[in-house]
Amino acid sequence: MSEVKSSMPRGEIKALTGLRGVAALYVVLFHANGLHAFPQMVRPFVHHGYMAVDLFFLLSGFVMALTYADLFRDGFDFGNFKKFLLLRLARIYPLYILVTLITAVMITTVLADTYHFDDNVLRALPFNLTMTHVWGLAYAIVPPSWSISTEWAAYLLFPLTIMVAVWLPRRYAVAGVGLAFAVLAAVAFGPYWMTRHHHMHGTLDVVHSYAPGTTLRCLASFYIGLVAFRFRERIPPFAAILALIAALVLLCFKSTDLGLVAVFAVLIMALSHDKGPVARVLQNPVIYWLGIVSYALYLVHDLIQKIILKSFPAWGLSGGLTRGEWVWVSVAVSLGVAALAHYAFEKPSRRWARALFLRDAKPASPSPVPAE
Repeated sequence: MSEVKSSMPRGEIKALTGLRGVAALYVVLFHANGLHAFPQMVRPFVHHGYMAVDLFFLLSGFVMALTYADLFRDGFDFGNFKKFLLLRLARIYPLYILVTLITAVMITTVLADTYHFDDNVLRALPFNLTMTHVWGLAYAIVPPSWSISTEWAAYLLFPLTIMVAVWLPRRYAVAGVGLAFAVLAAVAFGPYWMTRHHHMHGTLDVVHSYAPGTTLRCLASFYIGLVAFRFRERIPPFAAILALIAALVLLCFKSTDLGLVAVFAVLIMALSHDKGPVARVLQNPVIYWLGIVSYALYLVHDLIQKIILKSFPAWGLSGGLTRGEWVWVSVAVSLGVAALAHYAFEKPSRRWARALFLRDAKPASPSPVPAE
């Protein structure tokens, strides 16, 4: 098997944490766009916010490889696979289940008249609680959780994908990248049954629970993130500037999604050195803090936006503010609730879950960024 040498920074890669925070805020603005029309000048950029989730998938693959690749260096081991899954559950599940249950209660009671849900909540709840809902089983009770369901599928396949991406000879990893981009192309330009809708905002904007393209979108980008970890040393820190400029330009135009996946992968590889001007900006305390609370922000913001931007007007609670001003109120409230959820529940529940699931077990290495 191939050896993978590393000169990665020890401990947390703060630039990647900050990048995750920026991506989470981008998703918040993208979802607000569905409830409020942004100025025409910035609308194309905001419309492309769904690609922040593909950035999450790439980041997650990169981080999973960095943190857990050694567990499968010698092939599949059931004990290590169990450890890996339990560590992932301890990280993502407590806050996920709390937000899912709160949302389920609210959309069947106080928000029943203003929160549209395309399924029966009681029928959908078991599939949402097991994170299998987007596998063609039910609609997402917490809309952003579609990506968590698809990543759960990526975790179940992790022993196979990490072997191909990192430990087998390089030709297999590279061939896998070609296949991954072919899958993304099929999702972006394939038949209607692949997506179950006609791409709302762009070619990779596929989130339908009953469309195979939704999960394939995640699996392909997640795998590319794994391979990006293997070849990270080939991309120097200064390449982050070029990748960032390319990403910002491509995000202003439609039909650039496949190119963006490639550019995002290069950006992550360059930032993984935690050096250079772009990395320093992302290490700024405010941006870094966004990364710390990014998972909570991702989970809570949709419900808050629906309450403030849909329910409040229906209840006559406009408060004299314009629609645009309410958007920024919803962003501020989302950040506040995310901070409360992270510090009061997510962090302590993660420690509790690790103790419950694994007792004295420890991961192969500390996680470099908060995983979604």
